[in-house]
Amino acid sequence: MGQDTARAIEQYRAGRRDEALALAEQALRGNPGDSGALNLAGAILYELGRLDEAEGALSRLVALDPLFVQARINLAVVRQTKGAGIKAAAQFRIVAALIPDQMEAHERLGSLLHGLGDNVGATRHLRHAARLAPEDPNRRVLLSVSLMSNGAFAEAAEILSGVLARHPGHSDARSHLAGAWLSLGRPDLADEALSKASAELGAELGAEAAPMAGGATETLDRARLYLRIADEARRPHVPDGMLVRAPFSVLSGYGDFAQHFVRSLMERGQTLRLAGLKGEESWRPSFADPILQAAARRLGDPLRPRLALSMLTPLLVEPIPGVPTVNYTMFEGPRIPDSWAACNRAHDLVVVPTDSSRLAWIAAGHPEDRIRVCPPGIAPNPADASARPMALMGPRGRAVMDYRVRVLNISDFVARKNLDGLLRVWLRATRADDDAILILKVGKGGASLVGEVRRLVEQGMRVTGRRLEEAAPIALLTERYDEQGIAALYAMATHYFSLSHGEGWDLPITRAGCLGAGLIAPRHSAYTAYLNDEVAHLIPCTVGPARMPYSEAYYPPFHGLDWWHPDEDAAADILSQVVRNPEGERRDAARHLRESFTWDAAAHRLLDALDGVGS
Repeated sequence: MGQDTARAIEQYRAGRRDEALALAEQALRGNPGDSGALNLAGAILYELGRLDEAEGALSRLVALDPLFVQARINLAVVRQTKGAGIKAAAQFRIVAALIPDQMEAHERLGSLLHGLGDNVGATRHLRHAARLAPEDPNRRVLLSVSLMSNGAFAEAAEILSGVLARHPGHSDARSHLAGAWLSLGRPDLADEALSKASAELGAELGAEAAPMAGGATETLDRARLYLRIADEARRPHVPDGMLVRAPFSVLSGYGDFAQHFVRSLMERGQTLRLAGLKGEESWRPSFADPILQAAARRLGDPLRPRLALSMLTPLLVEPIPGVPTVNYTMFEGPRIPDSWAACNRAHDLVVVPTDSSRLAWIAAGHPEDRIRVCPPGIAPNPADASARPMALMGPRGRAVMDYRVRVLNISDFVARKNLDGLLRVWLRATRADDDAILILKVGKGGASLVGEVRRLVEQGMRVTGRRLEEAAPIALLTERYDEQGIAALYAMATHYFSLSHGEGWDLPITRAGCLGAGLIAPRHSAYTAYLNDEVAHLIPCTVGPARMPYSEAYYPPFHGLDWWHPDEDAAADILSQVVRNPEGERRDAARHLRESFTWDAAAHRLLDALDGVGS
């Protein structure tokens, strides 16, 4: 180690980073291969937020000294901070191979793989970390969380029970154990796990019981709710009916379906009881009919359920003892994850909205005789009846409503929506003088959303070789809108364009279709259930790995799986024809959607699918 490097380390330990970095850089000018100076410079540059420079210094170091373990750990941390998860994982893997007994490497790698959606790989390394630290309960809790993400609730419960046997005060272990018991259909054991903790906390506070942190109170409430329902199921004088559990109060596709199904089932005379995602449910449907109004007020009353119908992803289903379990769910790709298949095999029946979802379950080995298809209804959104187009200026100073062709897309900012592909197609298919505009409403991306969308636009320009100024304008909207604001966006659209990699149903395109917008969508997944060539422009597709935009990394919810890849050449041809000849290319899906998919028919199909379950 050179004198400058030694002095740099002393300055760094004394808290003088700037002086330490200057000395390290001075040492590197004299000896570019000084490993100590490179490692220190990389660490300081990382702390200063100069991530590209830190990565460069540490990359040179591991190339010069491949066995420098701490340098590889530092490089992995820098790359993880930059969002390069695959490259970070590669460095942690090398560290774990070089020093198999280093617990930190396995734990970091396991946690990183968990975030990347590789639950199998995460479990393997977290299991190794737990073996290397057998006295550390936190490592076993992390392992259990990974197992639960992969649907292995029984093994997680066994591990967490062992943790609590030795560390009864470990609140995280207790909370996760209760959640695992609910997923296994054992609310009695979930109640047992949490009741004692609640009572002990209450004693400390001078109360009979006390709320617990981290969602444990909600878990306990659900456990007790399920125990009451299981008890009511055995009472001969309680009215017969059906329990429906869904995220009624959450703005989501599942919540929307559940609300509509409940209304339609009640209109068909079904006696229901509702449960929400977190326990008792406060949402109630509204009816003009006084009889149905009275029935809505009884949706929390005891009944003897012949089955429990969940409308959730499989990992969120919580069976009730003695009550048959049915899950109405859906998937956006050609094959469901193994964790979903494992969960649903423990249920009595799976109901899906489309043949595409049915095939996805069968591809994963789900028994064909325990899956039914029941498309939901499609109906105009009540907010659309009185909606007026939003007064919005385009990016070139012209009112959006002045454009002849107004193409809408409303999407969450997730890779499955293929916004990168949509932007590439728009840049390629349109010209600056086209009388058209793309209204792109992107949401749920957090505080960094605007910057992330701009980066996606810049990447699209680099790949296509086209600037924004050369294409028809794009009105990019990232603000939050209330229901009236969203309705005003739909009222603006002459067309709706999706280039998604896969959909379980896709509420936005059906909503736009009901309003008469021309529809352009890929020929795959749910779209083939309600669209055809007579009512929409359909884009051919191929099947391939579910990668993140401009990356080799898998989209985490689809890790190791495929999805559909729309043909962007065909999409560009269709879009250019629609933009330049909108009347000649006009296809209207409104009547087809409204008449072929009523909610009354959907409720009838659902009851047919459930016939025989629990009887």
